[in-house]
Amino acid sequence: MNHDDKLPASPELLQVWLGSESPLALELKGFAPRPGQLDMARAVARALAQETPLLVEAGTGTGKTLAYLLPALASGLKLVVSTGTRTLQDQVSSKELPLIKRCLAPNLRWAVLKGRTNYLCRRRFEAYARQPDLALPGAAGALAILKPWSRQSASGDLDEVRGQGLGEALLSEITSNSEQCLSGRCPQREECFLLEARRRAAEADLMVVNHHLFLADLALKAAGHGEALPRYQGVVFDEAHQLPEVATQVFGVSVSAARLAVLLKDIGREVPQARLLPLLNACRLAGDRLFAELARLAGPTGGTLGLTPPMLAKLAPRGQALAEALTGLAAGLGHGEEEEALASRTQTLEMDLKAVALPVAGQSVAWAQTRGRGTSLNLSPVEVGPHLEHALYQNMGRLIFTSATLAPLGDLEPIRLRLGLPAETAKLVVASPFDPARQALLYVPRRMPPPQDPGFVAAVAKELEAILSLSQGRAFVLFTTHRNLEQVSGLMQGRLPFPCLVQGQAPRMELLRRFVQESPSVLFATASFWQGVDVPGPALSAVIVDKLPFAPPDDPLVAARVQRLEQAGGNGFAHLMLPEAILSLKQGLGRLLRTPDDRGLLAVLDVRLATKGYGRQFLKALAPVPLTHDLEKVREFFAAEVMEGQ
Repeated sequence: MNHDDKLPASPELLQVWLGSESPLALELKGFAPRPGQLDMARAVARALAQETPLLVEAGTGTGKTLAYLLPALASGLKLVVSTGTRTLQDQVSSKELPLIKRCLAPNLRWAVLKGRTNYLCRRRFEAYARQPDLALPGAAGALAILKPWSRQSASGDLDEVRGQGLGEALLSEITSNSEQCLSGRCPQREECFLLEARRRAAEADLMVVNHHLFLADLALKAAGHGEALPRYQGVVFDEAHQLPEVATQVFGVSVSAARLAVLLKDIGREVPQARLLPLLNACRLAGDRLFAELARLAGPTGGTLGLTPPMLAKLAPRGQALAEALTGLAAGLGHGEEEEALASRTQTLEMDLKAVALPVAGQSVAWAQTRGRGTSLNLSPVEVGPHLEHALYQNMGRLIFTSATLAPLGDLEPIRLRLGLPAETAKLVVASPFDPARQALLYVPRRMPPPQDPGFVAAVAKELEAILSLSQGRAFVLFTTHRNLEQVSGLMQGRLPFPCLVQGQAPRMELLRRFVQESPSVLFATASFWQGVDVPGPALSAVIVDKLPFAPPDDPLVAARVQRLEQAGGNGFAHLMLPEAILSLKQGLGRLLRTPDDRGLLAVLDVRLATKGYGRQFLKALAPVPLTHDLEKVREFFAAEVMEGQ
């Protein structure tokens, strides 16, 4: 912003901008002062001025986006807003920032920056267009769409055409990940959509990114491999509860069958096959043997598997054979920009393979995944705090962390420790201005078999029929395991008079679109599906979860974190698993109440909520939402909704 456009940051003047006389009131229907919003804005302004990190839990309805944007822009600093989901990234950039520009700061400039695979890579697109893989679904039609679009688009952002039948397999052929990009050696560098997006971001007053991109930039800088973002002076992390999980991914490494296959395919496309065919075949064979051995270790059911020292020893000969084959392949690649970049990728894959084989006790965990997203070997940090401290906190103090769910029971200390933030970090909890005692109801059946009982799935299906008949569909039915999702959704086929959508049948955003358009409908999904979902109004009137959302204790990362916590004198269940499960359930409630007029039922089909001592902690966190065990009360709750709507 120009100097004249800076917003006032003093507490008194912030009150003017967020008070009843605010120019925002002219544009925002129903705008009214919110004490919690003002408290948060003042705390953000103070933290930025003092260069001290701030943690804020801002309950649903606080208006937290404006509460951090106004003082952030008023500071005159070059700032980043990092969100956990594309939905919020789009909301900030297409709703809140244009509002501020219209009402308060006409010269405000901002830029949205996404990960590199969201942008068309001209070099790879032209190579694909010359030799299209017509075996890919919709390939011919895709080229007809992409050729004119690539000439006309100012941004190259594939979200502009993503809904036009372009499959993920095809998109991966025409984008570049961090390994495929030639960077400064690319012949298309001057016309690069990604570099143009970065140039716009460098000129803007504020950048809107997502957590994965922001943390990937930190990892690049920490490794001395350049940077993905222009320089900035402070960061606001919205949906900060997702940061630990994203950081675990970014600061770890993964060697997958898919990654190896893409590398070999790219080499085969760029380099004459005859010269490298024996080397490519050696890598392919060694990879097949390694991942087949991994599948044998995982057993027929697959899933996530912690790799113990004996398991790693059993995999070592296969891993060594693949490492040697990759060394040979890298040496066989010649000179020139393309081949040197491919050799570097091959060497990086070999180094990551060796890293997975050498986890450090208490600091990193080796694990495997042999279902869902494919077969992979992974190395992840047990705790992300030390990585964030080294890559971010040492160099910057202007850091705001906010979410509607950060404090399980009003205490922000667990998330401060989880993120590794310094002891002087400021904290604020702002209660939701909504009235959950009136707007929501918590239902727990009086009698249900425990989750581990063989009859649990059938009992869930029976209970669902009763609840969904009262809610008239309009529900997310969420499961803690894929197995329960598949079994219950299978049992419900043909038993409900509503459209039934099941996770996996279509892309996530397509399912959400259909859920709203085909209302009343029911969506069956895993518990993580609700992250970042925003369905205000009556289309979503019930969230039903099969079990309390505890992380599986045999998950290798969870087990390692529990062990580390208990070695330090803590209690793994009380200090880790219980708080995180409470936060997950609070997020489910937050999906229901998006506006002061929303009403919704949260049903938990797990009697442990009523029978176990720790159930009281969940109920305390969800208070003042009333609890019932009686379906007649559920009937009355939805009947009252009808009365209110008349």
